[in-house]
Amino acid sequence: MIERYRDVIIIYEDKNAYVVSCDSTGSIGNKPNDRIKVDEEIVGRSSVRVALSEALSVGAKPVIISDTLSNEMSPTGEKIIKGIKDELDENGFFNVLLTGSTEENFETSMTAVGITVVAKAKKEDLKIKKVLSGMDIALMGYPHVGLEVLTSDDVLTLKDYMSICDCCEIVEAVPVGSKGINYELKVLEEITGLKVKNQYQESLDVYKSGGPSTCCIVVYKKINTHDIANLLYNKPFTYIGFFE
Repeated sequence: MIERYRDVIIIYEDKNAYVVSCDSTGSIGNKPNDRIKVDEEIVGRSSVRVALSEALSVGAKPVIISDTLSNEMSPTGEKIIKGIKDELDENGFFNVLLTGSTEENFETSMTAVGITVVAKAKKEDLKIKKVLSGMDIALMGYPHVGLEVLTSDDVLTLKDYMSICDCCEIVEAVPVGSKGINYELKVLEEITGLKVKNQYQESLDVYKSGGPSTCCIVVYKKINTHDIANLLYNKPFTYIGFFE
């Protein structure tokens, strides 16, 4: 059986599940026509972090990563790949197989990256389809985009997403991307058939882009609030509301 769930594809095989997630980045780098100028290694780190966060948020651990780079291998591709490998190594993903491709036929004037992750989990460990009426909703981290990502200390890391992945008390986790918190809450309403009772402060910008998965919506039972709030001790924890 194969199904799409939010932004990932899930392939079921016996007692296991394979999760396929992806991300793309364009116009960020050091090419002449890039809109945001940053080192290519940062581009590699950011891109792989987003795709991995999607897989980890549903409870799956990566086994294969494919990087499709629409640029030449040297020097752009080499720097992006170094960033990808450094991000994996620093977060303990030592046994993930890495493959990919580069553009060697034509000169490019803009940086472009595609990342695909294949991850694996036991079916019962997936953080999907477990949301019930009365469960609480909160935000870990805070939405940031563009250069804010480089200067903010409350951006979620892969280690944070690993903690979310391993936390049994979190029944659903949704990384916030370019469409913002409000959009992801609407998606949760659609897939659960429940309504979100919003109780967040006006200071929380629910329409702002979350950039490269800089924050994550989590769902949990009220009885577990203390443990969830202290899971990421150095990152913001913002109560959003509950399902009804």
